[in-house]
Amino acid sequence: MFKVRPFARVLLALVGGGVFLAGESPAQAEDVYQLAPVMVSAEKREEDIQKVPVSVTAITSQTIKDAGVKSIQDFSRMVPNMYTANWGMRGVSYVFMRGIGAVNNDPAIGFYVDDVSYFDSRVFDSGLFDIERIEVLRGPQGTLYGKNSLAGVINIVTKKPDNNFHFGAEQTVGNYAQVGTSAYLRAPLLSDKLFFSISGSRESRDGYTENTWLDNRVDDRQNWNGRAQLRWTPTDAVDVSFTVDGEKINDGVYPLTDKSSAEANPHEVRYNYDGSDKRDSLGGTLRASVDFPWFNVTSITSYRGYDDITSNDQDFTPWRLMRAKEDIKSRQFTQELRLSSPKDSKPLKWLGGAYLYHKRQEHRLDLFYDEDFAPYMGLPLPPGFTMKNRADADTFTNGVALFGQATYTLFDKLDLTAGLRYEYEKNSIDYKSAYKSNNSFIPPSMLGMNDARHDGNRTDEVLLPKFQIGYHWTDNFMTYAGVTRGYRSGGFNTAFTDSSDISFGPEYSWNYELGFKSAFFDKKLIFNGAAFYTDIDKQQVTKVLPTANTVIRNAGRSRSYGFELEGSAILPAGFQLDAGFGYTRSEYLEYSDNGVDYKGKTTPLSPEYTYNVALQHTLPIVQSFSWLDKQDALNWVNRLEIQGVGPFYWNDANTLKQDPYGLINLRSGFETDNFSLTFWIKNLADTRYNAVAFMRDASTALVEVGAPRTFGMTFRMDF
Repeated sequence: MFKVRPFARVLLALVGGGVFLAGESPAQAEDVYQLAPVMVSAEKREEDIQKVPVSVTAITSQTIKDAGVKSIQDFSRMVPNMYTANWGMRGVSYVFMRGIGAVNNDPAIGFYVDDVSYFDSRVFDSGLFDIERIEVLRGPQGTLYGKNSLAGVINIVTKKPDNNFHFGAEQTVGNYAQVGTSAYLRAPLLSDKLFFSISGSRESRDGYTENTWLDNRVDDRQNWNGRAQLRWTPTDAVDVSFTVDGEKINDGVYPLTDKSSAEANPHEVRYNYDGSDKRDSLGGTLRASVDFPWFNVTSITSYRGYDDITSNDQDFTPWRLMRAKEDIKSRQFTQELRLSSPKDSKPLKWLGGAYLYHKRQEHRLDLFYDEDFAPYMGLPLPPGFTMKNRADADTFTNGVALFGQATYTLFDKLDLTAGLRYEYEKNSIDYKSAYKSNNSFIPPSMLGMNDARHDGNRTDEVLLPKFQIGYHWTDNFMTYAGVTRGYRSGGFNTAFTDSSDISFGPEYSWNYELGFKSAFFDKKLIFNGAAFYTDIDKQQVTKVLPTANTVIRNAGRSRSYGFELEGSAILPAGFQLDAGFGYTRSEYLEYSDNGVDYKGKTTPLSPEYTYNVALQHTLPIVQSFSWLDKQDALNWVNRLEIQGVGPFYWNDANTLKQDPYGLINLRSGFETDNFSLTFWIKNLADTRYNAVAFMRDASTALVEVGAPRTFGMTFRMDF
């Protein structure tokens, strides 16, 4: 039976300051609505985000659904002081936080899915489906997370099967032939004891960019993802799960052109070889958790691997100059064992453990110098001369870490925290390179190159302390201050032109932070903020080589300082507001390279500010109706998002600048408890900006223009 609210009553309710359920007064309705608590595992235990003394943004499953989050780029725009650059293809999405990040070397951001670390940023940009929440921690998290988390950590938590039967599906269609399909099933096999889940997604679209030389689209996307989990809980104190996940990607790559051409004709390129990126990933995780009377034990054993083959035009012109083919095979094994105090233990909370890891990566890079190369470069070589350079680099990484952290609470208000992590890592490389023309090897000396083969080893170890104090002034207001050390391990370059670039050293940081967390008006308003100062020593920087490959070197010192503000509010008339703002100033204090002094220059990919605003309105259309013996309601939901990035530089010399820009997204649809149909537009104003830019040489800048306006609709059902 349908019960429709008359239009006049809706209008009066809106004018009066709220939309209320039938039979409720405004005062009654105000008592019902408040922002729901968000539980996070930022410090490797489930806690209310408002009680965790960390600058953290949590994106819940409801927000993921409301905002249509599908990728790391989507949620990075919702996080203050976070910026993700998609470097021409999905496999090179580089994440920067508070002005600190990485391009083509080990990431400065820890990336975890269900407590399993993904060492390589090449697999960060994977499909997001059946997700419980996304947590983004800002600032060094070395004590609990270890190396390569000196800028922050991304935690992705997937949904787990339980005693309830859940299933659902989603279908998206849009312009550029976009098609996306996902589905999930979670169900009990044996009540209270054994459960399983299976989920997957498939997405594809045509490219945004046309190669006018070959008359086709170059940056198309196609991927398949899947995940399956078996969970066993023989008692209330034991929880064991085994998860397998995989991904297959077949993408176009590098829609790059020179900057002047991009300004005249965005989303057009001209080169003679399209190329592609094909990636296959597979992982498995065994997780076991046991609660004892005095402590808890958690073991996480994981294997992950991927094969990635990329081929592309390396000169990005119509001429047959250079092509590249990169073949990467990566395998990693990790084992974490940790002990922790029982849940809600007081006044002492503690956690400690050990972490072991092994990684092997086989990297092959073929550079093809085609028949136009010699005359284009003015080289005195015979007509039709071609050459190939093959570089093979096998790298091995083994590491071990011991860590612990404890918090003692005095007077039920004052939290004193101390933590320490010891990390040891050994890296080795087996590198060889050869030049060949017409099946004949060319001695490196004839080309002015160094020795074509070398083996190398390096060992790094570090102590990562943390000291923090927090004070809970009331149940809804806390402040905190802390000092934390960050670290990124050294390594080897797999492409270089000089023997001095064979290896590079570790990077270290000290971070000083002040923050607060607060809630007002019976938790209808949440407002959090943090200010930080980070001192970085021996910062790892990326330099572009003449071959368009990159090499990692160590700068002297740099610093990053700024603040973040975030808030959420339930407003009258069915509105909810979420907003965030971040400011960062990141600059070199000591750094010179090849006789050029960069002191005082802004570090690359460090936006001066970021902001995000989301205003969502829910309007009841049908208050109550019944179907299949189930009561339901129909709502009209509208969402407006404005996401912006301040000015920043793409290079160390600060000669290649990205102007500030903002993106507008709109979503509008109808929802019941189980179904929704949503129409959406991304980049409503078709704003032009560069997703990638770098100096190919002293006078040529190559860029990729960001995604244009896209639109479509999504149908979703959840049971």
